[in-house]
Amino acid sequence: MLKKLSKFLKRPFLFLTTTTVILTVGFTERSAQSAVLALSDENSIAAFDTSSSDPGNSGLIFWTVDDINHLFQSQFWYRVGSTSGENPINNLNLIGLNQTQPTSNMLTASYAGAGFEIELNYRLNGGKPGSGHSSLFENIEIKNTSSNPLDFHLFKYTDFDLTDNGQEDSTKIGYGMATQFDNFTLATEVIKPSASYYQVAPFPDILNALTDNLPTTLTNFPGTLTGENSYAFQWSFDLEPETFFSITNYTSIKPVPEATITLGWFIGSAALGLFWRFRRDRVS
Repeated sequence: MLKKLSKFLKRPFLFLTTTTVILTVGFTERSAQSAVLALSDENSIAAFDTSSSDPGNSGLIFWTVDDINHLFQSQFWYRVGSTSGENPINNLNLIGLNQTQPTSNMLTASYAGAGFEIELNYRLNGGKPGSGHSSLFENIEIKNTSSNPLDFHLFKYTDFDLTDNGQEDSTKIGYGMATQFDNFTLATEVIKPSASYYQVAPFPDILNALTDNLPTTLTNFPGTLTGENSYAFQWSFDLEPETFFSITNYTSIKPVPEATITLGWFIGSAALGLFWRFRRDRVS
């Protein structure tokens, strides 16, 4: 019910034309206030909600490629210590929000918490119209601004609905990569450094765990699931005063070459291709 209700409330956003989306949510040099910003490049549009009060409707809230939406939500969550629950980063104080040109393909959002700051950078790279190709590069940096070490836990939560329908999606995840596909579309996320923990589960199991006010440790579930699923990575680390911890995520969307290709082929070819493209992006 949670997901059905959230989707119903968000659908008007997705039915807007590209031009209307750009005029509605694209702005330049936004002040540090609640905002929804569009990223746009070639055949792709993504929307970033900086501070929604709904934990199931914040962060990246859609990603369209050739006018087809493939993403329900992607959001970062955090916890300091091992006794309290997690919170989405949009619950923090938004201290900076910058997009140098309306609906450009890059934006930066900065948040401040008690003794730490988080900076999140996005870069959307679309493909040629009609190609079905798109990619998103994310970098998140956590800085300890206090005089004491922080026991920090960061979560990257993702809920793809490929080809605008998650019922037929198959998902597999490991410490360094997640792969999800249906008969038409393949999405692959490569992360660095590798996660401490990971999990894929039927929706809304992971979201419920992140919102139950109890500390969460993902289960390292190793299997492949098909249906309405979501997945998450977790990094747990000690952050010394005035030091940084950075994570990079590279996610691509592309058409499935053939509907009969096996999951093993998907994972092998996606990992090889994304490894070299990920290296090029980091160097450039």
